[in-house]
Amino acid sequence: MKPIGRIVLCSWLLLCPSLGFAEPEDWLPPGSSTEMVGNKPLELFKPGTIFTDQLVYGRLLFRSPEILGEKAVRIGLSCDSCHTNGHINSSFYIDGLSDEPGSIDVSHRFWQAGFGDLTDNPLSIPTLRDIAKTAPYGTRIIMPDLAAFTRHVTETEFGGPRLTEQQVQALIAYMTALEEHGNEPKKISYFRLLEAPLKKKDFDKIDALVDLLRADAGHRVTDGNRDELTEQIKAINNLRRLAAAKDFVAAIDFYRSLTRQ
Repeated sequence: MKPIGRIVLCSWLLLCPSLGFAEPEDWLPPGSSTEMVGNKPLELFKPGTIFTDQLVYGRLLFRSPEILGEKAVRIGLSCDSCHTNGHINSSFYIDGLSDEPGSIDVSHRFWQAGFGDLTDNPLSIPTLRDIAKTAPYGTRIIMPDLAAFTRHVTETEFGGPRLTEQQVQALIAYMTALEEHGNEPKKISYFRLLEAPLKKKDFDKIDALVDLLRADAGHRVTDGNRDELTEQIKAINNLRRLAAAKDFVAAIDFYRSLTRQ
C-alpha cells in the first residue's frame, strides 16, 4: 500500500463530515469501490437447506451495514460488500485500506478511533463457502468458533454495536448454510420475517425489522426496480404505523393481504 493512500484516506474523512448528508460513495477516497464489478458470484447453499426465519434474518443482517458500525454505514459497507453472496468481491478496493482489488485491512484505525495495529497489512478477502468446515477461525487472532469470530469481526475489527445472541446465531445460520458445490436458492423474501412479531405484538422487533428492510431496499434500488421497491417501502411503513398504534388486528390483516398478492 502506498503511503499517499493513507494521507488521502485521512484527508477525505476530515473533509467529508462537513458535507452533511452524503451518498456512500461520497465518503470514500477517489478510486475506491465496494461494489462488485461485472457478474456477482452465485449464492450457493447446501442441498436440502431449509430457509428458516433464522437463516433469512441472518441473510438480511449479512447485507446490513448497521451491524458493522458508523463508518460502515457511511460508506454502505456490509458483510456482503466483501463476501458478495457469501463468496469474494474481487473488485473491492478502498484506497488506503487495500493494496490490490479483493483485499482489505480490517485492523486499521479507520474503522474506529483508538483501535489499530499501526501496520499496513491488508489481507485477501476469503470466501465464506464451507465455513462450517474450517474451524478455527481468523488470521492474526484465532477464534475457536464462529460465534466468537463473528463478534470479533463485527464488534472489534469494524467497531460495530454489540450484537444480540439472536443476531449472532442468525448470522451463523446463514454462513454455515453456504457451500462451494451447493445450489442457488429460489427468491428469498424478507417480508416473511414480519409475521412472527406481528402475531406476538412485538412492536420493537417490528420497528427494528422495518429499518433493516428499508435500508436493504435502498441499497438494492435501480432504475429498473425503483417503483416496485418504493411500493414495498410504503407497505412496510404502513405496517409499522399500524403496529405503533397498537392496531395489530389491522396490521395482520394488511400483512396477509400483501402476502396473498
